[in-house]
Amino acid sequence: MKTVPLLLTALLLVMVPFPARSHEPMTIDCVAPVRPADDQNDVLWHKFLAGIDAFQTCITEAADRHQAWADEHQRAAFAAVDMWNDFVRTSLNAPEDFPWPPEER
Repeated sequence: MKTVPLLLTALLLVMVPFPARSHEPMTIDCVAPVRPADDQNDVLWHKFLAGIDAFQTCITEAADRHQAWADEHQRAAFAAVDMWNDFVRTSLNAPEDFPWPPEER
């Protein structure tokens, strides 16, 4: 069972350069405007239309922020895979020491 310590070592090596970072909770705090009744005056309707613009801006900014976090996580995952692949190439003498598929005994 040499593979278990090797996998644990690899996991530790991957985790050390990328410590967990905290960011704001994955919530969206945007508030939709309340549509006034059809018989209301123009002031309320203009306020509602301004609220629509503010709501759209808030949603767009939240979506962009979440997309940036997702992109950062994806870059970290790719870097971890690259780190593992470099380790395999430089330290394990693959594929000579570990042919795939393994030879049958």
